[in-house]
Amino acid sequence: MKPLFVLILLFCSLFCAAQGADVVYSKQDSVIYEKYIKEFKSERDKPLDELIVNTSKFFMGKPYVASTLEVSDKEQLIINLREFDCTTLVENSIALAKTIKSGDTSFGNYCRILKQIRYRDGEINGYLSRLHYTTDWIFENEKQNVFENISLKPGGKKVVQPVNFMSTHPNLYKHLKNSPSNIRELSNIEKEINKRDSYRIIPLAKIAAIEKGIENGNIITFATSIAGLDYSHMGIAYRQNGTMHFIHASSRAKQVVIETKTLLNYCKSSKNCTGISIFRIKPENRYGE
Repeated sequence: MKPLFVLILLFCSLFCAAQGADVVYSKQDSVIYEKYIKEFKSERDKPLDELIVNTSKFFMGKPYVASTLEVSDKEQLIINLREFDCTTLVENSIALAKTIKSGDTSFGNYCRILKQIRYRDGEINGYLSRLHYTTDWIFENEKQNVFENISLKPGGKKVVQPVNFMSTHPNLYKHLKNSPSNIRELSNIEKEINKRDSYRIIPLAKIAAIEKGIENGNIITFATSIAGLDYSHMGIAYRQNGTMHFIHASSRAKQVVIETKTLLNYCKSSKNCTGISIFRIKPENRYGE
């Protein structure tokens, strides 16, 4: 048996022993994870935001695939490092970078950090414990001190944009279309989100004026005019040739890319983009260390 294959089998068996049936991943995911850890382990002393950028670039060219978390009826932690949508790229880039910074590069630690980012209070308790609305995802990750919402500082403003898209379009979602109880529970979650008054947006007209203040590794979310939705996309800020671009899993390019359009031009070219929100990673956060 070849040494690499033996290592992979051992690696996978350790994953299974550590995580049981609560984590879903493939052998290829374990190979990618091991490759990532080997490549980045020596970069622990780099700033966290730099690590997040470099991690997202590690996945350049990986396919864009929607709904990668909808693989089973039971809600489980899905590890998919082979393909991404915009949210899973950002989540994994943060979680993997934090795993490196922690000094504990075990798969179990990575899973714990990813779960903390993806789920309400870091606990998996059914489909609706996952943070489906970006506004809710932002709220929970601010609460966990993962990042700070800095959108008001450069000239953003509070905007009223009630969310209800999922509960009013249940047929678009596998776990809602045949589940009246999930729809009712989700409707209650939407009401709680709307009570927070936490939607802070830098309008499209102000992006040019504040663009220089955006730093590499900031998380950028794109506000939308679609009724009942808050945001339609997200990515990782990346300055290239003196102008602000971003790294994202692009449905248009069908892969993870550095966006060729500038941040401003990308927003202008989207008929539904009303502005952006910006989140600065908190290096002092220690839940993953």
